Amino acid sequence: MFRAIWMLPVYRMRDGFKTISKNKGSFIECFNEFDNNGRALIFSEGTSVQEKLLQPLMKGTARLAIDYIMSGENKEIYVVPMANNYTRFRQFRGTVMTNFGKPIRVSDYVERDNENQAKGYQKLTSEIHRALSTILIQQKNYRDDSLTEKALKVLRFNRLDERQEWIIEDQSVFIEEQKVTEWMNEHDGKSLPKDFEERFNALEVDEHLEGVLKRSRKKAFHLAAMISTVFVMAVASIVHFLPYQLSRWIARNKIKDPLFENTIMTLGSTVFYVLQFFIVLTILTSWIGWAGFVTSMSMLAVTAVYSEIVDDYRFAKFNVQKLKNWNAYKELYDDLMKSID
Repeated sequence: MFRAIWMLPVYRMRDGFKTISKNKGSFIECFNEFDNNGRALIFSEGTSVQEKLLQPLMKGTARLAIDYIMSGENKEIYVVPMANNYTRFRQFRGTVMTNFGKPIRVSDYVERDNENQAKGYQKLTSEIHRALSTILIQQKNYRDDSLTEKALKVLRFNRLDERQEWIIEDQSVFIEEQKVTEWMNEHDGKSLPKDFEERFNALEVDEHLEGVLKRSRKKAFHLAAMISTVFVMAVASIVHFLPYQLSRWIARNKIKDPLFENTIMTLGSTVFYVLQFFIVLTILTSWIGWAGFVTSMSMLAVTAVYSEIVDDYRFAKFNVQKLKNWNAYKELYDDLMKSID
């Protein structure tokens, strides 16, 4: 199944020492791809720890790249560092900021004495780590409830991008978040007003307030938005209930390694949704013909509409009573911006 979507296995020590030798087969397939001007995407950390900090890199990336050059004459290959920075990596509908670093020419790290090639692996791995560090937002002493995360939530008060593109070639969001994070790392928040965190907690700031300074301040407007979308949201919750609950049960009861919980939730919800759709389609079409087909297709329509209105609905639902604090949110945001400037 994974090979059908161009994925190859990588075996680690944690998978058992005897499995390491199986990586040779994956390497050979990558070599064949490189010979045809192809490429491979590798997650060099080898883990899925959810924190804003670059993890120690495995040597597999360097080994694959250098071994390819050593596998024949006149071969060259580059490692292109790429980092994904998430606004909210534990939740759906956050923003991901993808950055690319300067390509690294691998031949510069091939040792003339092949017996000492381990040094080449180490040097290339260190260079990849250095390059990734420049394009990754890293937070010192990361915690979900750290003062830095609170500052970032306040920064997002003034962020509401209404462009319709899924992919926006604009680094402004990354630059803003990196600036705040690096400033907090350097100053430990000591230059913030003394009551900044106290006010943050008193205002019950959370991720649902993103864009509050750019949205309407009228309570009636958001009440109308919530009322007009509640039917679709209710139907969507029914459509998504079973796939979500099944995935959640598997993640909590069958997955021993917490690193894979989000993967199971995302993949499981998608797979179970598709299965549910075809089961309902088959049953209803056999039972009531065209009416069943139309009813089944409406499930997809509801999901499509849901994806467009969910942000506005969630904002109205969670914040319609909080809009009275708009001036306090603005003051908190202004205090943050004055501090980092």
